Order: sequence, then C-alpha cells, then structure tokens
Amino acid sequence: MKAEVEHVTEVCEHGAASHDGTESSAASAPEASRAWLLIEHPGPWPHEPVESVLPPPLASVVGAADALGVRVQMIRRPGRGRIGTTRSIYAGWTEGPEPWLRHAEWSQGRPDPVVALDLEKLAAGSAPEFGAVVGEPVFLVCTHAQRSACCARWGGPLAQALAARYPGHVFQTTHVGGHRFAANLVIMPHGLYYGPVGLDGAVAAIGAYQRGTVSPVRYRGRAGQPKAVQETEHARLAQSGCLDLAALG
Repeated sequence: MKAEVEHVTEVCEHGAASHDGTESSAASAPEASRAWLLIEHPGPWPHEPVESVLPPPLASVVGAADALGVRVQMIRRPGRGRIGTTRSIYAGWTEGPEPWLRHAEWSQGRPDPVVALDLEKLAAGSAPEFGAVVGEPVFLVCTHAQRSACCARWGGPLAQALAARYPGHVFQTTHVGGHRFAANLVIMPHGLYYGPVGLDGAVAAIGAYQRGTVSPVRYRGRAGQPKAVQETEHARLAQSGCLDLAALG
C-alpha cells in the first residue's frame, strides 16, 4: 500500500472542476454493474483488479466472475497494508427493490466457502448459497492509485476518516468508475454512488442511507441502472430534496 501511495503526484489530469463539484456528476454510476464480487486483498493492486495476484482458488473465481460480467473489486481495510490468513469475500446485487449482500471468510487450508458461490446465479441476481446475509451497510471508497492518482489523493484520507466514524463498515477499494469525481463513495448493498465528496458530504450520504433515504449532495446515481433512469431519479431528487430508498428503480 505504501509503495502505491508514494508514486502519487500532485498533478491532476482532470481539473479542479471535477473534484469541487463544479462539473456535475449526476447520472454517472456504471450502468452494467449489478452483480458484485468483493475480495479482500492488501495489494499491490494492479491496473485491472482481475490481474491481482491471489491464491489459486480465489484467482479462479475472479476470472470466472469477470467472464460472466460480475463487477470484481479488491478491498482492504484503511490503514492495513497486510492481512492475516483470513480474507473477507462479499457477493452482492444492487438492482431492484431488494438488493442484497452476502459475506464469507476464506482461509487457506480450511473449508472453501467459494465452492458454494454459484457465479451464474450471482450474475443473474439470484442470491447463491454462499456465506451469510450482511445486515449492515458496507461503505467503499476508491483509493486505486494505479488507475488514478486522484483516487489515492482524495480517497485515501476520506477512507481513513470514515473508518474512524464507522468502524468495521469501511473498505478501500479498486476503481469504481468515474475517477475524475474522486473521492468516490459507494454504499452497498444498494450500490449508491456519491462523488466528489469530502468527509461532510460522505457523512451526509451515509446518514441519509441509514434513515432510508438518498442524499441529493453529489449523488452520482445507482449502480446497475440505465442512464435514463438515473437522470429521471436525479431530477426527482433535485425537485424534492429527498428520495426514499424504496422509491428507487
């Protein structure tokens, strides 16, 4: 992790307007990202997450998931450049009125939970018999320096600050799309994208989510929704100032 951050320069290829909210980020969440696979991996993170050096069983799962169109993300706890023998794995679905997220722990030499991970079911939105249902939200902050220096520059401090406020709920993650809007926050399991956000904006987004609503501040959209749907919901949100999670398409 240290090596990744050390090469980050102060040069931004996007311009200040992308990071201060002058440029609108509305309706920019990835349309095809409905099925998700999150794998704890301390790094280094290569340019493409699927090229990460993982134990063979996990590498096989990552390759198969990517081939099926599942969005693969590497994750790690803020401030943790190393992990032990146990890794967290999440599988989730962000589309529709009942998104879900399931979690299991993988350890070398122990019964392998990924055996129960039916990737075809995951890709189709049907919850596999894998791990246990996650009852609390998970907050992802992109800090992927190999994709954009700005993600590490803006995302790194945000992830650290959020981890202090919401211990156990925050992960740094690889590229989530739209690095010109760093720092980017993704709230799972609904797949709500916010960016560019600082600490205040992220806390407002998380607070709204915990109340069952969507914050209008720097809301990019929901992963897995067509752009037209995102635009419609953004217009409703701008008009009303609030949108219930239950009202999302």
